[in-house]
Amino acid sequence: MVKRLARGFLAVAALILCLPAVRFVERRLTPAPVVDRNSPAWKAREALIARAKVFVEPRPVIRRLDLSEPPTKLAHFDRDSLIECRYVPRPTTGTTPKFDCRLPDGALIKVKYGDTRERLAEVAATRLLAALGFGADEVTLMPELRCLGCPPQPFEWGKFADWFFASWLLDRAISDNARQDFHWVSVERKLPGRAIELENFEGWDWNELDRVDAAAGGATRAELDALRLIAVFLGHWDNKARNQRLLCEEGPGGDDPTAPCARPLLMLHDVGATFGAAKVEQHSWAATPIWADAAACIVKQPHMDGTFDSIRISEAGRVLLASRVRQLSKTQVFTIFESAGFPDPATGEERGNVTTWVNAFLDKVRQIDDRPACPGA
Repeated sequence: MVKRLARGFLAVAALILCLPAVRFVERRLTPAPVVDRNSPAWKAREALIARAKVFVEPRPVIRRLDLSEPPTKLAHFDRDSLIECRYVPRPTTGTTPKFDCRLPDGALIKVKYGDTRERLAEVAATRLLAALGFGADEVTLMPELRCLGCPPQPFEWGKFADWFFASWLLDRAISDNARQDFHWVSVERKLPGRAIELENFEGWDWNELDRVDAAAGGATRAELDALRLIAVFLGHWDNKARNQRLLCEEGPGGDDPTAPCARPLLMLHDVGATFGAAKVEQHSWAATPIWADAAACIVKQPHMDGTFDSIRISEAGRVLLASRVRQLSKTQVFTIFESAGFPDPATGEERGNVTTWVNAFLDKVRQIDDRPACPGA
């Protein structure tokens, strides 16, 4: 009897230990989703892109902005107070520790925790984008957050459970009254509106900017080039489609591209892979020039599974971005990096001296602004 029980236990243990291999094979053999680019939904999405803007109106008066907080002011988070929210179980994706959480007012936030420097990059990048008038989510670095109903390490535990086909068990095993405290997290609230997504495709590719038609009400070539140029400025290298978002500004109504949409907007969404090749790495960010070919005004953004290839920036686009970014005072630039908790490159300590970051920022502004006119396309 004992031997049979032991053999049964070993058989069950062996089966459980094989589950990660089964999950790995399942994912490797699952075919990539097919996007039907002739479907009515795709054609409706293309029509939205043709009319899409890249700036949010009215554009902010830059010199009046207090950049210690997001210019959009969707919600005010008191940095001296503890944020409390309730865990929302979701499938784990990507490699960055994060989880979704719901505030007492019902708003859904995304929390990134741990030592990932995406937390810092997203705060600074979204702060800059919003200040210049581009569409941007609202991301705040918070000293403390309490999650109700959270596993101790939500992302890591979720990944582990997923590999063993046990996500359902994890969701049931954690008490609703469980409390986990997190320190120095980034808290993201999405720009209001409805994201236009198809079942097998999220966001937009950079080569789709060629479909935007100013005559149909979309952004001008200068505005599109300003968007390209700020992406290069930030070093937005993880620029695959799902890290951009096509948004209908006027509010809820689902993600159906065939639904009415008066104000479609193209925006950068996941901007954690910025400010250096290793994410918030001052030396590589400062050493990377704006122009791949300065004489021809050609930019090229390295990418991971993205579509940002070499393109010539128009003189009107260069002047447009230069006219916006040079309005930022040195104090405002300091505030962007300080409020994001950027590290001192000399010590590596977060929330350190950001002088070298500010100097690199101002040098990139100079590269755009203080140069001869770009040649015609």
